[in-house]
Amino acid sequence: MKVAILGAASKTGSSLALFLKQSPLIDEVAIFDSKCVYGLALDLNYIDTRCKVSTCNCPETSLEQTLDEAKVVMVVADETSKERSNEHEVLKSNADVLSDLLPNVIKFSPQAMVAVVMNPINSLIPLALEMYKKAGIYEHNRLFGVINRYSLRANTFAAERIGIEPECMMVPIIGGGCCKTCIPLFSQAKPSSKLSQIEIRRLTHAVKTSDEEISKANKDKEKPYLATSFAAARFCMSLCKAIRHERNVVESAYVRSCVIPELTYFATPLELGPAGIQKHFGIPSLTNYECELLNSVIPFLKKDIKLGEVTRYIIFPNF
Repeated sequence: MKVAILGAASKTGSSLALFLKQSPLIDEVAIFDSKCVYGLALDLNYIDTRCKVSTCNCPETSLEQTLDEAKVVMVVADETSKERSNEHEVLKSNADVLSDLLPNVIKFSPQAMVAVVMNPINSLIPLALEMYKKAGIYEHNRLFGVINRYSLRANTFAAERIGIEPECMMVPIIGGGCCKTCIPLFSQAKPSSKLSQIEIRRLTHAVKTSDEEISKANKDKEKPYLATSFAAARFCMSLCKAIRHERNVVESAYVRSCVIPELTYFATPLELGPAGIQKHFGIPSLTNYECELLNSVIPFLKKDIKLGEVTRYIIFPNF
């Protein structure tokens, strides 16, 4: 099983490579970046696990060799600190990166599962799908916006409150791929727990402000790349399991969806299979509080999706 990481020189990308190097599911991690990553590959290959890390030093063929026969492609970029960029500047910057990389993914690895670990995910996934359409590919079951870092945090917070190991907890996430639009469904947590409405509100607030808390702790100098890369690695390994025909592989991801009539993209739990999305589980029963949250995020998601679709005309003026 070969996995490609595009953007491997970033902190998120290099940490992701380290996590994947330890996976027994993966035979090769191919890394690429506009910066030289030969030293990173060399360093990672000193780790005594079966998986090998590869890169290519020839600029003309490095991206092609990285993507050749890759089953999973992880497209990664670090988050930019608040003081340096607003959300529109981040969108423009990462849309430019995506527009450089994704046409090569489509050309050299059109059947790969593609997981985007970049912000703003709510706008970049619509943009990415437009790139696929431009190439004449209308298959959207293999394109994912990775949002499960919020699930990790929700699992951690709920487990602490209930008093069990975090690995045993599963809190589904719906909505979007940022603190403002993600909705952790603590009412649907497994194992089932009788959290009070006050506790659910507190835990939800903790998840939604977690990025801000880390930024404050780091004085806005660094974003939470370790948890992001761990979450991306877990999602990648779920894709690998699905490709290997393992059953009952479930992850929440931001994808093309019609579960909300007003929205064309939405995050819900998905069953993954060898061809990508095998089943949309849709939205489970919600409490009144969760319904309020859902209604409040729909306008933000509408705006983000439209922004991503409008960006296509900037990148492809002759679209």
